[in-house]
Amino acid sequence: MCVYVIRWLAGVLLFGLPLLGMAASQQSLELPSGHEVTADIYGKPAKTRVLWIGPGYGLHPRHRQVAGELAGQAYQVWQVDLAEALFLPRGAQSMRDIPATVVAELLQAVSDKGKYKVLLVSSSYGAIPSLRGVHAWQASRPAQRNILGVVLFSPYLYTQVPALGEAPRFVEVTRATSIPIYIFQAQKNSNRWHHPAMVEQLRRHAPVYTEIMQGVTSLFYEQDRAPQTFQQLKSVAGRINKIIPLLQKHSYPLSPVLMTEVKVKENKLGLDDRLKPYRGQVKPQAFALRDINGKLYTESDFKGKVSVINFWATWCPPCVEEIPSLNRLRRKMQAKDFRVISINYAESAERIKAFMQKVAVDFPVLLDPEGRTAGHWKVVAFPSTFVIDPAGRIRYGVNAAIHWDADEVVDQLNALLNEDRLP
Repeated sequence: MCVYVIRWLAGVLLFGLPLLGMAASQQSLELPSGHEVTADIYGKPAKTRVLWIGPGYGLHPRHRQVAGELAGQAYQVWQVDLAEALFLPRGAQSMRDIPATVVAELLQAVSDKGKYKVLLVSSSYGAIPSLRGVHAWQASRPAQRNILGVVLFSPYLYTQVPALGEAPRFVEVTRATSIPIYIFQAQKNSNRWHHPAMVEQLRRHAPVYTEIMQGVTSLFYEQDRAPQTFQQLKSVAGRINKIIPLLQKHSYPLSPVLMTEVKVKENKLGLDDRLKPYRGQVKPQAFALRDINGKLYTESDFKGKVSVINFWATWCPPCVEEIPSLNRLRRKMQAKDFRVISINYAESAERIKAFMQKVAVDFPVLLDPEGRTAGHWKVVAFPSTFVIDPAGRIRYGVNAAIHWDADEVVDQLNALLNEDRLP
């Protein structure tokens, strides 16, 4: 059976995708750099082409659904999985490692040396090679402005996942992009509360439009099955169609903005593998949140106990994996001045209750309906966990899943309790 028929059937079974525009052909592009990139092409030849750069974990049925619907609106869509084409491992780091010249060469190839207008589309960490590629394309001194602009879905432009409590830093091209951009930002995505800082940097040189997708965690994430997400999926191709004239009205320089700043280290994953001393603002942010049963938890001074405050979500596999060890830790420490409190990121009580019927959670689960509390605590990655000493100061943190009942971790927590007893 043809691979495209398999993809189409998977989409129909999982998401009820429409037949219109779903069939794709394939074309191999040999780039001047020597790389060979295969593109899935949706739709017939058209004056405007869409170059869709896949994110770090590849292209999925929802990407293909929107590509098919765009093709049904008189655009030809070229989708490419650059990580696969360049034999890079899946993940965010590969998006940082993709050479900007490869994307620039793709833009030139898809535009057929300026014959066609091109809209660049990507999501998540795919925003990094996309913007770098546009910058490199400008540096190649194109003869005309045949790139219409860039459409990004919940873009991640972080140099790396920041240390817990620190604000994220953005890749240098964020401040050197001059081409018009439209951003669809998922309201419940983990980067929601860092979105304004990113947009502020983009707007140094580029016209930037933003739209918040209400009720959406991640438009192309198959586990996000909220009704609002499916509604957005049905309408997003039509909205892109309306966005293109908006982007096209902007002129932009053919020469790129110079990137003169010293580069920070961008090739780090940034996730922790153990509990580390905390270097952010040591006074924790107060919160007043209800748990899944409606009980109000109010915290302002955090004093008197060692507190483990865990930010998580049911759609986050590492978050789920570390729950049993948090349960065991709580049992080990139950006779002491110790507690575990979890704060769920932007999910409904009904969803969490359904999850807890399958996975035992032996500590309070508080609701952070819009993720504002996570934003105030500068949480970027999930899970993120803060350890607060009896004096009410954040002493340790970790922005990844760890084994909470490991001897090393238990010793660190007991040491905080013993500090409170020292004369």
